[in-house]
Amino acid sequence: MKFEPELYHLSNGIPVILDPMDLKTATVKIVFKTGGRDESPKEFGITHFCEHMFFRGTPRFPTQRSADEFLDYNAGYKNAYTSMEEICFYGRILSENVNVLIDVLTDQIQNALFLDERIEIERRAITDELRRSLDSQDREYARFRDKTLFGIYVPNGSPVLGNFENIANFSRQQMLDFIARRFSAKNCIIAISGGIQDKESILKCLEKNISFLPKIDVPENKKLVYTPTVAHDRKPKNNDVKLRIYFPRLYDSTLENRYKRFAVGNLFDFIREELYNVIRRENGLAYGFSCGHCGNEEFLLDAYSTKTSPENIKPVVALVAQNIYRLYSNQVVTAEVLDRFNKSGRLEDADFLESAQKRCDKLISFYKLYNKVYDYDEVIRLCESITPQEVFEFSRGMFDGPMSILTQGPDFDCDVKQVWTDNFK
Repeated sequence: MKFEPELYHLSNGIPVILDPMDLKTATVKIVFKTGGRDESPKEFGITHFCEHMFFRGTPRFPTQRSADEFLDYNAGYKNAYTSMEEICFYGRILSENVNVLIDVLTDQIQNALFLDERIEIERRAITDELRRSLDSQDREYARFRDKTLFGIYVPNGSPVLGNFENIANFSRQQMLDFIARRFSAKNCIIAISGGIQDKESILKCLEKNISFLPKIDVPENKKLVYTPTVAHDRKPKNNDVKLRIYFPRLYDSTLENRYKRFAVGNLFDFIREELYNVIRRENGLAYGFSCGHCGNEEFLLDAYSTKTSPENIKPVVALVAQNIYRLYSNQVVTAEVLDRFNKSGRLEDADFLESAQKRCDKLISFYKLYNKVYDYDEVIRLCESITPQEVFEFSRGMFDGPMSILTQGPDFDCDVKQVWTDNFK
C-alpha cells in the first residue's frame, strides 16, 4: 500500500497532513500540544476535565447524544483523550463524509457551552474515573515509577486526571481561561488518513472551521529530572513481584540521531529475545519477559520487564545481569540477525501501512518531534543499511549509565542492587 502523505499549512499556520489511502473511510486527528505536564498544581486535571466538556453540548448540538447520533447517521463517530503531552480530538467516518466529521469536531472545540449543570455531571463522572484509576494495578505501578524516577506525583490522584480536591473545585471560568491560554494555532496539528477524495475540499473545510484559533505562543513543560534509584514498593497482598530494570537511552530524540537509535535498538531487541529464552524457556522463572520505555521526547529510559514470585527475584536479576553483560560485551548481532529483524518487521510494517489509525498517529507523533512529515521509505532504507559493526560501535555505553531497578509487590529476601553488581561482569 502506498504511503505518500503531503503537508499543507492553513492561513493561520496550522500544519495539515493529508495521507491518501485506498479505503472507504477516513480517520481525522486534531491535536493540541498541551497536557498534564503543562498544568500547575492547582490545575492538575483541568485539561482532562475540559476534554469532557468539549463534547457536552454546543448551540448546534445541545447534547452529546445529538452530536453522536448526527455522526452515526453519517456513518461516523468521534472521541477524545488527554495525555501528559497532548489533548486529541479524533474520529472516523465514511470518506465521502469526512467534512462532516471535521465540521462536528471543530464545532465542539470552538462552541462548547460549558454549562454549569453539565459541569456538575462531568464532575461526578471524572471523580468516579479517578477512583477507578487509583484501583488499577498498572496505573499504581506507573505512579510509583513516575514519583520514584522523575519526581512526578499528585497526592491521591494522577498527573492527567488530577486529584479529588481539584476536580471538586474547577469552575467554568477557570476552564475557559485555561483554554484561552493553552489552545492556539501554534500548538495544533491535524492529520487525516484514509479515503481522501478531494484534498482541496478538505483544506477549504478546515480553513473555514478552525480559523477561530488565536496565534498565541503556548509554552511546553518538557522538564524531566531523572534520579537513578533502586526501590521497592511494598504490596504484601500481591502474589508476584513486578521487576523493571531501566537504562538511560544513549542518544537524544533528534532527527540526526535516528540512525544510531535504530542501530542500538537492534541490540536491545536481540538481548530481550535472549533474556526471554533464558528466563522463560530454559529456566521457567517467569511467564513473560518484555521491554518498554518511559520518559518524554527529550529524555527516555529503556526497560526490561517481567513479573515473578518473590523467591525467584534473586535468580532472575542474576541471570539478567549475567546475560546482558555477556551479550553487550560481544558483537552478537550478526548480519543474519539484522536480516531476520528486517524481514520480521515487514508484518509490523503491514500493520502500520494498512491501518489509517496507526498512520494518522505516526504522522502526528513524528511531526510533533521533528516538524516534518514521516518518511516511511527513508526509515526502511536506514534500517536495511545498518551493519553489525555499527550496532556494536553505537551501543557502547548502553548499560554503563545510571541505571535503576524498581520492584513492586510482596517483600523478597535479597538486595537486588548487590545481586546486579555481583553478576554484571
